[in-house]
Amino acid sequence: MTPQPWQQLSDETLVHYKVFRVRRSQRRSPRTGAEIGFFLMDTPDWVNVLPITTDGQVVMVRQYRHGSERVSLELPGGLIDPHETDPAAAAARELREETGYEAERIEPVGVMNPNPAMMSNRCFAFVATGCRPVGGLQMDAGEDIEVVTVPLADLDRILADGEIEHAIVLATVALWRASAARTKS
Repeated sequence: MTPQPWQQLSDETLVHYKVFRVRRSQRRSPRTGAEIGFFLMDTPDWVNVLPITTDGQVVMVRQYRHGSERVSLELPGGLIDPHETDPAAAAARELREETGYEAERIEPVGVMNPNPAMMSNRCFAFVATGCRPVGGLQMDAGEDIEVVTVPLADLDRILADGEIEHAIVLATVALWRASAARTKS
């Protein structure tokens, strides 16, 4: 039996912060008729960028993450601003703000749902090629970022060694690889 959408019985916003809203949604199972409450989070869509320089370096960022309470090695990315309608433009903006780099070309590699069990947003993944430094970082007040470059040839090693733990970053790399394999065939 193919799962069917659940009927929404009620929906109540519990908290609304700058970048997300938490709501309680009462739903009815089409299979059992049971009424069950779910906590859901709405947030703007995100972008994630895999930037590659002309000499084969991946431009990455290190930053402290409050959820894990550790410094994390990641790709640049962030929220699509409310006025932005083009995820590629948001990706270019995030790349510039977080790394000081600009790309000759930005191409989509896929779209993902970060956690469809409880989140409503999507994350658009891009590869940026021909990246070059053009200026300083433009960090938000809540960001402390260190820009690092990693040889593209070392990307598999740092993934296997667990140096990258951020699931969206791992998914972006997987989508980039799948997209590259698709274009080769």
